[in-house]
Amino acid sequence: MNLKEKVIVVTGGARGIGEAVAAVVCANGGKVVIADLKGADETAARLRAENYAAEGFQLDVTDSAAIDALIDGVVARYGRIDGLVANAAFANSNPMLDHSDAEWRSVMAVNLDGVFYSVRAAGRHMVNAKSGSVVVISSIAGVKAVRPEVHAAYDVSKAAVAHLARVVGVEWAKSGVRVNAVGPGYTGTEMLTAVGITNPEIMATWLEDIPTGRLLQPVQIANVVAFLLSDASSAINAQLIMADSGYSSF
Repeated sequence: MNLKEKVIVVTGGARGIGEAVAAVVCANGGKVVIADLKGADETAARLRAENYAAEGFQLDVTDSAAIDALIDGVVARYGRIDGLVANAAFANSNPMLDHSDAEWRSVMAVNLDGVFYSVRAAGRHMVNAKSGSVVVISSIAGVKAVRPEVHAAYDVSKAAVAHLARVVGVEWAKSGVRVNAVGPGYTGTEMLTAVGITNPEIMATWLEDIPTGRLLQPVQIANVVAFLLSDASSAINAQLIMADSGYSSF
């Protein structure tokens, strides 16, 4: 997973899986640009304190012009962009019949539109350079009807993200740019763990449905992402790689 000197942009990189991805990229020699709505500077500062190359930028992924400016700025500073991890997302929790138009649009604006804008912005430079790797973050909820939570907009957005990786990966293949998706299972991020502590019955259901009987850790997902960013995965393109301890096999 050698990422030495590779320039990697991670959206939603201030916490959770995104933060773990940023740390693993740095640990494998990469230079990471963390973009998030809040907390990016603080996360980048923690990495710099460990003598890693990291910088943080505030970014609203629903603003396509802001994403274009960020990616253009990265290329101006470093001369290239080698990888993009489109991770920024959030989940609501609404039964279908109570799902408002505004809630649907807010989820799609971040989880799908934001990924589209990010991939397009990075791809403009990568295709021109005939090199690069894009990883978008999908979910088990994009391939299965999960339980007990209900969040149709989130689930559909994650299914769409996985398919975006397939079609764009094929479109850009001859340009030397790979596009893949990773589908994490239930992962012990601060946010998910808090839900499980507050609602032990929900946590019990999750653990029952995971073949290993335990949550994944963010670094496990980050290692899969780093592999896909690296040249070691050069044969893998336009795929959805499930990192879910076998959850989606049921």
